[in-house]
Amino acid sequence: MKFTALIFIVALHSCAVKPVLEENKTETMDHVTPKKVEAKVIYVPFVNKAGKEIEGAGDLFLVYDGQEWFIKFSAGNVMREEVEKLIDQTARFSLSEQEGLWDTDNPEVQSRVGKYVVLFEIIP
Repeated sequence: MKFTALIFIVALHSCAVKPVLEENKTETMDHVTPKKVEAKVIYVPFVNKAGKEIEGAGDLFLVYDGQEWFIKFSAGNVMREEVEKLIDQTARFSLSEQEGLWDTDNPEVQSRVGKYVVLFEIIP
């Protein structure tokens, strides 16, 4: 009985997540109007299930308008190394706010999901 309930929950969850992923998959960056913001760059370390921080495996986020936004480097024009130089600093960025997969663009691959930004440029 527990196994049947588990299958039902997994199936229900899959149905709920799938439309968002498919919708995100069809979006192209050609139709995005960049937004200019001033934001602080922060580094959030990766902590494994045992509570141990894994050095060098963290993520970069932009903080502006009272929110933290994951930076998805695979979709933008700015390299991670450029943004790493700005950790704990404020800078101006041209970006697009998105929602969908963080770690991959393939909906068949496990990924974190949520709001993120795509960086087009660091504005001098």
